[in-house]
Amino acid sequence: MKSVVITKRISFLSVLVLVGATLFGMQCSAAAPNILFIVSDDHGWGDLPSNWDNTEVQLPTLDALASRGVRFPNYHTVPLCGPSRACMFTGQYSTENGMWRGPGSQPLGSPGYRGIKRDVKMLSEHLSEAGYATGAFGKWHLGSLEGEVPNDRGFDEFHGFLGGAHPYWITGSRSKIMHNREHDPLAKGHATELFTQWAEGFIRENAGKESPFFCYLAYNAVHGPLRVEKSKPASAPEAWVKKALDRGVSFLRSDYVAILEHMDHNIGQLVSV
Repeated sequence: MKSVVITKRISFLSVLVLVGATLFGMQCSAAAPNILFIVSDDHGWGDLPSNWDNTEVQLPTLDALASRGVRFPNYHTVPLCGPSRACMFTGQYSTENGMWRGPGSQPLGSPGYRGIKRDVKMLSEHLSEAGYATGAFGKWHLGSLEGEVPNDRGFDEFHGFLGGAHPYWITGSRSKIMHNREHDPLAKGHATELFTQWAEGFIRENAGKESPFFCYLAYNAVHGPLRVEKSKPASAPEAWVKKALDRGVSFLRSDYVAILEHMDHNIGQLVSV
């Protein structure tokens, strides 16, 4: 398997692209490889141990993939969420693709419209037209208006949320989780685990098929909300917070560190199945 880890020099996104034929025993041709595209959110550049060995964050899965893959340490994009994702999905600067700021509620054609232009084709649309099965799981934040949601932009399946942030602990009554174009009242659990499970299900469903797949797994880890007061609940599972605290991570960093390490663990489970 060939892997690519792309990281930013500012605290925003880390990107992991896995292209190959070993996940889930899948087979693919060189002409049409299966693609697993993983994005973490608000992840500090220095909190990838492969970038800086003085961080207390432990990410063995990402470290192993970085050591075996190709790294691009001088990759730059916009220091904002929606525009940065728009750059990755279009190959254009945000001022060119139309997402000059985070997506807004202004309608298409208005002077303040913020969204990817309709005549700019996204990666998911290119791959869909090339015969790929396409699935997006987790955070979208590339627009919620008609014509902007994942199912309008080349994805056969979407299971996640459209906005910029979401609580990690998901219950049917409080969540904004959607399955395709409808609210999903049955989604319950931890966001990192749910997004991983949904992506795994999509991959398993499509791995044995003749046509290739494109799986976009976009965690909200490690975007807020994060615990900074002891009276508040943690966003990470408490067992992962305890692991961080037990080895000396400060309380103020503990939820952040635990969210990242919990994400790394889930990525490890996904790529090793």
